[in-house]
Amino acid sequence: MKSNKLVQALALLGALTTAAGSQAAEMGGIEYSGSGFMTIGVGRMLDGTSNNVSDYDCPCFIADYAQAGVYDGRSGLQWKPDSKLGLQGTASFDNRRYSVTAQAVARGARDGAANLEWLYASYKMDEKFTVQAGRKRLPMFYYSDTQDIGVALPWAHLPPQLYGWEAVNYNGFNISYQDRWSDWSVAANMLAGSETKEESGYWKIYNGRQNRTDVKWSNIFGADLTLSRDWLETRLVYIQSNTQTQNVNGTWDSSTQTYDTTSIETEFGEQAKQQIYGLAVNADYENWLVRTEFIFINRPGLSYQDIAEIVGVGYRFGKWQPMATWSLYKGVAVADQGALPSEQESHETIALTLRYDLTTSSDIKLQLDSQRDLSGPDWAPNYGDSRLLTLVYDTVF
Repeated sequence: MKSNKLVQALALLGALTTAAGSQAAEMGGIEYSGSGFMTIGVGRMLDGTSNNVSDYDCPCFIADYAQAGVYDGRSGLQWKPDSKLGLQGTASFDNRRYSVTAQAVARGARDGAANLEWLYASYKMDEKFTVQAGRKRLPMFYYSDTQDIGVALPWAHLPPQLYGWEAVNYNGFNISYQDRWSDWSVAANMLAGSETKEESGYWKIYNGRQNRTDVKWSNIFGADLTLSRDWLETRLVYIQSNTQTQNVNGTWDSSTQTYDTTSIETEFGEQAKQQIYGLAVNADYENWLVRTEFIFINRPGLSYQDIAEIVGVGYRFGKWQPMATWSLYKGVAVADQGALPSEQESHETIALTLRYDLTTSSDIKLQLDSQRDLSGPDWAPNYGDSRLLTLVYDTVF
């Protein structure tokens, strides 16, 4: 997005947040509301595999693939990968039947640069159906809509084996449905659109931290369904699209420690199809907290598929919440396309998290991540093993 438009959007969000103060205010028949969120995180690499990988000085822990949030082998505390500030504002009228919502987020992983994450209009048809159009979060995951709001998460950062892909937003429209079916609460959503992302953070992980790879997802279509009852919640999602990339300035060559410009592309490459299937089953039973999520990405005609999953268990006592989480990413070789298991990426992380709620709108979390590389011997770039200790402060206002 052009910088002047982003400045205007941030000014609008700031005005809404200041005027509303997390409350609703009405002027000229239009109701304004605003809020914000912030995470200040510091982390320190404890140990791991030492190497120069994709122009990163490792050991490395990738906290956020989508934004290239990487803790590396530098000594001392590092604050950029997990720190962020976001503002959100909504203007509505006709008893909130019509509304416009915007959200912008500035990230340490992007050197403080802000991006407009949401900008969409809503029309509430009735108590069950709402139509929205504009820029929104792509609902691939259970925490997609709240993934930047630290207070809403049980972790210092989302498990990167699952939550990390080349596109996280889309431009288009959706229709949502909410109702009750007997004892079950039901929320369903259907969407269509496209996304073009310049300088994808995801591809910096694989092509080099100074690399610019642009991503295009076209013909996005999908739906998700959430069913909840008492302490149990389940979510199903399916999304399909065409995907293309364009490597603008070359790929890091570890043998020469330079960028190989022979990989530069002057236009987007050939389209590939992808089909994304997701399942989450979560429980909040008495003091117990259970989070499980699974995703499978099929790419017809290509040589690999993706599998990622998490299992987390926590327990609340008073303001404290310890939690243990296991997460896995595995690239699956498609043999009839000539792929070999030895060429596939794979890694797992065990995260131990201790959360303390300072207030109803703020917390601190201490998290130890221990990552083990399970990639095949012919996979590159191979980041190896790592251990990271992170402390974060989250708040909403």
